[in-house]
Amino acid sequence: MQKNLTIDDIEEISQAGATASLLPTPFDLKLITKKIPLKYCEYKISNLAHKMLTTESIAISNKGVLFLSLSELKKGTLLRIWIEIPDFWSRKSKIVEYRHTDAPTHFQVLSRVLSAEEILKRGTKYQILTEILSLDAVDENVLNEYLGNSGAINK
Repeated sequence: MQKNLTIDDIEEISQAGATASLLPTPFDLKLITKKIPLKYCEYKISNLAHKMLTTESIAISNKGVLFLSLSELKKGTLLRIWIEIPDFWSRKSKIVEYRHTDAPTHFQVLSRVLSAEEILKRGTKYQILTEILSLDAVDENVLNEYLGNSGAINK
């Protein structure tokens, strides 16, 4: 049985000169093959929506996203990703009690690049695997319901 690390344990490990990795491996992500429209960009406060790049997911879950990119992204890069689920607001409005005048078509997540693999010989496309770092609980339920995951909660 694996012991859960505490902050004190991590400090002791780092003082001893070792490193502790708390990141999941790509095998822990259990992605579901589903094409969903995405917009993404490096996470910066100055980024604007019209400057985001568009693509589709190859596979996705509430833990990570796998997609193709025309540019290489370095491991550890933070990304802002907009996930555009069909009928997003009608799905979300079943769970929440508030209303919108302009129904949103997407939700956004903060993610970190775990790997970027070159998939063409000349390096014109890269397969990017990201780990989702922040995801609103309601948006997570909508995503789980859309993907058919057990664990989606309906109100």
